[in-house]
Amino acid sequence: MMRKYGWILVLLLTAALVLPAGCASEEEGAEKTELIIGLGRDFYYGPEDRTFLHGSTNVWESLVYLNENQEAIPWLAENFYHSADGRTWIFELREGVRFHDGREMDAQVVRDNLLRLSRHPATAQPYRNLVEVRAAGPLTVEVELSVPTPAFPEMISYFASAIFSPDVLNEENNGLTAPVGTGPYIFDNYHEDSITLKANPDYWGAPPHIETVVFKHIPDANTRVAALLAGEVDVLADVGVILPEQVPQLQADPDIQLLTVDVLTSIYMHFQTEKPPFDSPEMRRAAALLLDREELVESLLDGYGTPAAGFITPLAAYWINPAAAPRHDPEEAAALLKSHLEETGIVEILVNSNWAARWPILSLAQYLQTELGNVGIEAELISLEMGAYNDAVKAGEYHITFTPWTGSDPDDFFSSWILSDGSFNLNRGLRFSNPDADRLIHEAAGEMNRDKRRELYFALQELIAEETPLSPVYHDMTVYAARSYVQDFTMDFEFRPNLHAVRFE
Repeated sequence: MMRKYGWILVLLLTAALVLPAGCASEEEGAEKTELIIGLGRDFYYGPEDRTFLHGSTNVWESLVYLNENQEAIPWLAENFYHSADGRTWIFELREGVRFHDGREMDAQVVRDNLLRLSRHPATAQPYRNLVEVRAAGPLTVEVELSVPTPAFPEMISYFASAIFSPDVLNEENNGLTAPVGTGPYIFDNYHEDSITLKANPDYWGAPPHIETVVFKHIPDANTRVAALLAGEVDVLADVGVILPEQVPQLQADPDIQLLTVDVLTSIYMHFQTEKPPFDSPEMRRAAALLLDREELVESLLDGYGTPAAGFITPLAAYWINPAAAPRHDPEEAAALLKSHLEETGIVEILVNSNWAARWPILSLAQYLQTELGNVGIEAELISLEMGAYNDAVKAGEYHITFTPWTGSDPDDFFSSWILSDGSFNLNRGLRFSNPDADRLIHEAAGEMNRDKRRELYFALQELIAEETPLSPVYHDMTVYAARSYVQDFTMDFEFRPNLHAVRFE
């Protein structure tokens, strides 16, 4: 869509001064009321998904969110605290919140939402110790757990405590019949990979400035940038939406604002740990030692990222054990390979082509292929689209692959990736199992003393560094951009745009 401007007092006499050369307003004299945001993925997930739409749409809201220190803060719950034994969390709900269909949010509605989320495979992990959810009063919800869980609010922040109208909860598949939330924007329609939203006039918080927001899925990276430069979209905003090599082109245009934010997404290299040659911890460590993370960030990301110094994002620095940081040591890698490598066939490095359009995953795979070749291991790259890739990794049909993961809580990460029955461990085909790791994960999750909990996670990280079922490569910095007339557009560390504040000027 072409640029539109604010109030023009004498349009016919001043149009040449207001509009840039070669560009005409689509609705002369009208104020721009529609914001078009270009994406590299589709934010429409559908009725079987836990939230129907991505959280960046601002259609639904959660009980709690995270602050800059990665600690849970109030959202739809205006207060929360735990019982003396740490097994029950009490959430006091915000009064006067209504869903887009006019229904009022109360404790019973929130109870039903949390139970649905606890049964949905995408959000079941944080609720694994759930005993009961109770409506203890009109606006009070109690969540009882079988063990003390000090990080429960952090674990259910954002997607895992998304709240929807009781009229759209689908008991048959734990999904939703429609995305009817409480947020500042209301779902209007989905057509040809575009989501159209309308401002919520009855929003409980500050109303948004812009009447209509459109999220437009543009899969090709070059087409996305061309659309922004041509004014067909107003903003490009999401994790991986702009590739580092595209930055100079955008910087050269004075009508483009280039923005960055450190996000909770990290890129991991991980192994199928049951299949030779990477059923050996020494072989996995050797492969991880081949990665020069500093060089990769500079050469592939042009510095738009942070070389991995721990298993989780540096935004959660308190939990990171520096002694378990990944290292680059090709000589040690070669020595390990020489002493442990037996006859092996071709190593298969699996690449998700959808992710490769948003992160330099193909380049990472090619780099690793070269480094393995330098130490005498032949590697083959196999590229698959999302559906086929998910099927292949779950079936364990790979040796090495690269995966993005977003999060900051250590229990969330280790329970998902390292626990023997963890969701990512199984669905990404690592098939890693270690009883000492399982014990440390369970013990840390229930430790109410924060410093002692940290000590347990430090020990766990050293164990994982030794076993190396996966290895972090880098922590992402998202580059996003807006045309100059878009003001106050920001994204946070979970790449959620603040659609309350954005306006046109």
